[in-house]
Amino acid sequence: MARDTKKIDAKGRFFVPTKQKAILGNELVVTNSLDVGYLCVYTKENFEKIKAQIKSFNSMNKNVRKIQRAILGESIEVSVDSQGRITVNSELWENIGAKPGDEICIFAEEDKLDICLKTTYENEDHDLSNIEGLDTLYNVEGL
Repeated sequence: MARDTKKIDAKGRFFVPTKQKAILGNELVVTNSLDVGYLCVYTKENFEKIKAQIKSFNSMNKNVRKIQRAILGESIEVSVDSQGRITVNSELWENIGAKPGDEICIFAEEDKLDICLKTTYENEDHDLSNIEGLDTLYNVEGL
């Protein structure tokens, strides 16, 4: 996963990292993340899988309904413009405390982007020794 820093322009747009444009394609979905202070950008195909999984949860559970509203209900479909930018609506930006002119961090995975304010990332605890059960998450000696 690589981190990139971009700026939100006056119209709520940002440039998709160059390496990710070819992988993600032109039709994307932006929504809230399960992590506070983050948005996620998915390929349409990946989001359809996530949507099916969330819809399979028991909607009688109030936490499931919360997740459905936050992830599915807030999702927007966007297209990458000719210059490689996508536009995020002001409501989603507000959900992470972002506004035009702010710097954001973009974390690129194969078919997904995680986005947060640069200040959010800088204020997070990056000490991996604080993660309980970290040793069970990997199987590589010496990490």
